[in-house]
Amino acid sequence: MKKISFKLIFAILCISIVPVIYSSLFLGALMDPYGKVSHLPVAVVASENNSVLKSIETNKLFDLKHETNTKAEKDLENGNVYAILKFDNEFNNDLHQFPVQHKHPTITMVTSEGLGYTTTKILKNTMTQFVAKANLELGQKIPILPTTNSPKLNNANILALKNVEKHPVKNNGTSLAPYFFSLTSFVGCIVISQFILQAISKKKVSLKKYWIIEFLIPFIISIVQVALLLGANHYFIKIQIDQPILIIPFFILVSATFISIIVALNKLIPGLGALIVLLLTMLQTSSSGGTYAIQLSGHLFKTINAFLPMTYSIDGFKKLISLNSTNLSHDSLILVGFFLVGQLILLLAYYKHEYRQTKKEISTNAK
Repeated sequence: MKKISFKLIFAILCISIVPVIYSSLFLGALMDPYGKVSHLPVAVVASENNSVLKSIETNKLFDLKHETNTKAEKDLENGNVYAILKFDNEFNNDLHQFPVQHKHPTITMVTSEGLGYTTTKILKNTMTQFVAKANLELGQKIPILPTTNSPKLNNANILALKNVEKHPVKNNGTSLAPYFFSLTSFVGCIVISQFILQAISKKKVSLKKYWIIEFLIPFIISIVQVALLLGANHYFIKIQIDQPILIIPFFILVSATFISIIVALNKLIPGLGALIVLLLTMLQTSSSGGTYAIQLSGHLFKTINAFLPMTYSIDGFKKLISLNSTNLSHDSLILVGFFLVGQLILLLAYYKHEYRQTKKEISTNAK
């Protein structure tokens, strides 16, 4: 009776703090994204330094990486940077000669909404505000020519900011699709594990039957979930997908990985495993970089990010949905790694809870 009471109290306590943990993690991760813009990696392409670039560096506007144009374009494509700032070869000359030539020195900002719609908006707003402030300062410094045709340079927009969008997305829903495809797939696998497996699980079975019942059948059901989700998207939700064929096998890999991890934890630690899966869900919601770039979160969330399977499913879905990329090798290999870890844990669960118990019963009956 004491054991039952202790378990009941422990369960109630765990359930009671779920909202606290969930709110703390999610709100903590997104508490001040604008305050962490300086952590966003941005490539700089400039043939020579200039006063404007020095000001960006001094103000620590972004985490700048000086690169060649080719390297910068590749890094933006791969999501290693979130934008590129390009200064023309004539930028310095145009800046110095502006009182005479009136040619605006131009900064070109290349962004990719496919990497993060909200993150891109933050980058654009930050750069727009910086250019506005820089124009005020430059207008006060640049001398006005003593001619009747001279513009009032102290009130002029001297710098020009040009934006080039590399991977535009239709709306915020399209940008969030990689996150929600991942999250709903994970939740769907939890439902399969918690409810359907309870009805079909059997004791005292061989390893082969155990694997079929505990993993293969749930995995097949998860494929049905994937088919229904993609069908609903095609006919009703209508999120445009750049790689509609390739997303099918990748989605199946994601589902296999999720169901492998969830089932394994539930089987290895009955009861407590469900709480661990719930905690994993909360961590992935806050730390997988699905809504904002992970660089806009705190250090703890950035550290956790690399160890979450949804981090890599979201990255892969971004490439297939908005970035028109087929470079999935990195994400796929890591997901396969998570899948294999889940399979090893499931094997351990079999030998711990099924195989030993069966041998013990056989030995008892033989006596």
